[in-house]
Amino acid sequence: MLNVLPKIEMITVGDWWWTASCEYADIVYAADSWAEMKYPDATASVTNPFLQIFTRTPLKRLHDTRGDIEIIAGVAKALSEELRDRRFYDYFKFVHDGHAEVYLQRIFDHSSTAKGYEVKKLEEDAKGGVPALLMTRTYPKIMGWEQTMENKKWYTRSGRLEFYRDEDEFIEYGENMPVYREPVDATVYEPNIIVSKPHPALRPKAPRDYGLSENDLSSEVRQVRNVLRTPEELLGSSHPLRKLGYSHVYITPKYRHATHSVPVDTDVIAMWFGPYGDPYRTDRRSPWVGEGFIDINPEDAKALGVEDGDYVWVDADPEDRPYKGDKDKNSEEYRLARLKLRARYYKGIPRSVSRSWFHMFGSTFGSVEGHLKNKDGLAENPRTGYIAMYRFGSHQSCTRGWLKPTWMTDSLVRKDTIGPVIRTGFEPDVHCPTGAPKESFVKITKAEPGSSDGKLWRPASMGFRPTYESGAMRRFMEGGFVQ
Repeated sequence: MLNVLPKIEMITVGDWWWTASCEYADIVYAADSWAEMKYPDATASVTNPFLQIFTRTPLKRLHDTRGDIEIIAGVAKALSEELRDRRFYDYFKFVHDGHAEVYLQRIFDHSSTAKGYEVKKLEEDAKGGVPALLMTRTYPKIMGWEQTMENKKWYTRSGRLEFYRDEDEFIEYGENMPVYREPVDATVYEPNIIVSKPHPALRPKAPRDYGLSENDLSSEVRQVRNVLRTPEELLGSSHPLRKLGYSHVYITPKYRHATHSVPVDTDVIAMWFGPYGDPYRTDRRSPWVGEGFIDINPEDAKALGVEDGDYVWVDADPEDRPYKGDKDKNSEEYRLARLKLRARYYKGIPRSVSRSWFHMFGSTFGSVEGHLKNKDGLAENPRTGYIAMYRFGSHQSCTRGWLKPTWMTDSLVRKDTIGPVIRTGFEPDVHCPTGAPKESFVKITKAEPGSSDGKLWRPASMGFRPTYESGAMRRFMEGGFVQ
């Protein structure tokens, strides 16, 4: 945000919630919600076998919004008029004519698992509650069934399963054979090393071949280090930040039963998403009626002097986070970006690991201004109405994208994203960099007590929380109230 956004000439966003992206956009297009869509759409998932159709709705739009594809087509029309070039307009001809399903039909016609379906027929079926199955030949879906059961070719250069890569990039980076690499920043051990005993087929270029020192474990360099270590050597190694007090892997995954920003879409959901919901906001430090939190093993938390419900600071590699460059600890930028959130005792998470769900709206300059200046302390931008679920920072204060050379090759033979087509080279969503939200290695320090009066957070003091259980709570957990 601080280093990248100022270099971008213009940012436009289409959304039906006022998100943090909208906060920093030059132009915001108001998009239809799912209940207001006037154009059919479809979606699918690798985890279920259904082809799900969004039907056109007779419901009136609540506001002056447009469908996603209608927004893009409208911009194209304006460019066509401004530049006097009809090609911009013609590219979205069927949207202008009210037949956007033509484009969806083209996708179906070139897709292995949707070829043969007619969009209009599927839409009519969907209106009647009739589902459609993806054409995966099996139910439930079994990947590779045709190849293993019918001797069809695999989507590789040889048509067979390939366990050796002879492309130059894979040999150079030591991944020409099946090997395990430590994650770049999600381990207490030396990051990104290749775990293997010496093998004549593994001859990666070492750091010195690039003019680097093998001991250089800086943030940028460690993502491309090709260093072999045996399993025993791995277990005897350490992440470079551990000596500075950094102790925890911090993961920021998607909650199993949530869709993207769903916890902040409405106040009711925000209140129930975690143990810190309070419709009355009796603790004015809370940014909203619910707030973000970090799960931590109780034994780890106690060792750090952190009680359940306390506010904590979470700091990642200072070399490039929460942003790159000099960090004036008293600056408005650093205040905004440094992550502060609640610590939740959670016995289901291993020691040395911590976790936040990625769904919460992060802090912006406007939300921090509101949190500090609004009479009620609400983290609401006084100009836009945007509300954050963090007082300061967000989970992305600690994450960054990682470049993985063998995921960005120009020579790898691979399948296209859509359709049974084999091509060579980079392809988005097939082989690409790993972006946030992902793992990082962090330091957790207590910031404030869980209660605004300086005492223990009330649910913990009442004996309802892990390691604080009252006699009645222990009896309840043992089924003692049931005869």
